Formats: sequence, structure tokens, C-alpha cells
Amino acid sequence: MEWTDLRFFLAAVRGGNLSAAARELGVNYTTVGRRLDALQHGLGATLIQRTPDGLTLTRAGEAVRELCERIEATGLEVERRAAGQDRALGGTVRLTATETLAARFLIPATAALRKRHPELEIELVPDYRLLDLSRQQADLAMRNARPTDPHLVCRRVGGFAITLYASRAYLAARGKPRRGAGLAGHDLVSWTYLLPATRGQFMGESVADARIVFRSNSTLALMHAVAQGFGIGYIPCYLADEDPRLMRIWPDVTPSMQPLWLIHHEDLRRTARIKLVSDAIAAALRRDSRILRGEIHRPNARSRPQNPV
Repeated sequence: MEWTDLRFFLAAVRGGNLSAAARELGVNYTTVGRRLDALQHGLGATLIQRTPDGLTLTRAGEAVRELCERIEATGLEVERRAAGQDRALGGTVRLTATETLAARFLIPATAALRKRHPELEIELVPDYRLLDLSRQQADLAMRNARPTDPHLVCRRVGGFAITLYASRAYLAARGKPRRGAGLAGHDLVSWTYLLPATRGQFMGESVADARIVFRSNSTLALMHAVAQGFGIGYIPCYLADEDPRLMRIWPDVTPSMQPLWLIHHEDLRRTARIKLVSDAIAAALRRDSRILRGEIHRPNARSRPQNPV
């Protein structure tokens, strides 16, 4: 049995099909199938059955799954602990954040850092999911929700303001809703997960008799949908205030604040390059804190192109 075949088994279990496992591992799906067949042949047991609905674990597969996860966890811990003793500033740091935070803040911060430390290599994974830092899907994550995993080190690095916006054309045609009276009769632009998370409210306003006309899990897509007149939407101020097509619905109302956390695995606590990149990002966010809080606009906000990212 090849121990590396266990990675293919676990990826197939997690993904539910060969294609998902191939994407996780960065290989062709036929490679996943071939390695699974080799593993099962070597063990003399069928671990996974292929069905029209995807992959299903057999009893033998269920019996060995937990053991395989322990082996994987031990191998990853060896790598993390070795990396955690690394005092070198050179090497690769894999970052993950939402696409807009990454483009607006992380790239400028790390570009400035690399001028001082050209031996650094930055790999950026724009993603709205919290990638599994224990499985080294990323070294350093920036998120607005603090994870509960006790093995993750979380550093509060500020926050960003978010409030309701609409296009000038939409407000001219439909009028501005009155604060405290709800959003009945208006078209809304929403994250795919927003309404369940806010119990049917936008910024404390009822959405009863309002209509969601556009959904996305991409902040950039939502901002452009609002700018194109789809309706009213929640947009981070650091993006929307720089787009001349957009207006705050209630400019006198204090925006909501979302925290920002820098997160890494505890085993990387002593890795010099992780601390270097983390400190550089934290410093950049402090310098831009008023922009993040929605307190100021860029001086050239009105002359910027209509794609601020």
C-alpha cells in the first residue's frame, strides 16, 4: 500500500465525487480513480462504491476512515511543526481573504513588503470560505468572523463599515425609503446567505413586501448590481464610497461594523515569514482604518474608473 493513496481516499470522501477530489488535490479526476483503485487493490477491500449519486463508503471504508484521518493529521502536524521552527524570512506565504479585501488591502500591503523583502513569495487565494488552516489550505487568513477552533491564533486587526446603497438612477426612479418604515415596495440585492443570518432585515429594516431581485456570494458582483440599478444592497463602505454611481441610502446613519481577524495555525506561531506578513497587513489596515470605517473618501473618488477593484 502506498501511504500517499490515503490522501486520495480522504479527498474522495470529503468531496463526494472524483471531480471534487481532483480539484482539492490539483490533479485529473482519472488520477483520483486510479489511485483509489490501487489503494483498494493493495488492501484487498472495497472502501468506496461509485453510484449515480456520487461516492458511497462501504463498511470497510467507514472502518478505516477515522484511522486515515489520524494519519493525515499526524503528517500535517509534522509539516507544520517543522515550518513553525523556520526563522528564514524567505519562502512562500499563502494568504486567503475575500476578493475585495484581498484586492483593496492585501495586495498593496504585500507589494510594499516585497520591496523590502524580495525573497518572499506571496500566493493569494481569494475565497469567501474559511479554508482549512489545519490542512494547510492557507497559512494566513483574513476573515470577519472569528473561528472557534482552539488551535487557531486569531488577531483582531480592526474592522470595516457596511451600509445600504443604491444607484443614483434607482433613487431618482423609485425614491428613498424612510428610515424606520421598512423597505416594502423596493427591489433588493442580497448575499445568498444574508436574509437567514439577519432574520429578514436589512440594517434593522423589515424586508416584508420587498423583493430580492439579485443574489450573489460575491461582494464585487453585488456592488456592480447595485450600481447598475438592480436595487438596494448592503455594500462595504470602502468599496461603495469610491464609486460615483452609488449613494448611501441614509448618509446620517452610522454604518454597521464588521470585525477583521488575521488567523493562522498555532504551529506557525514561530514562523518568521508568517509574523512578517501578518505585521505588514496589520500595519496597512491601521493606516487605512478611516477608509475601512467609512469615515473618508479617497481624494480622487469622483474621478476613479467605475471598477474600483
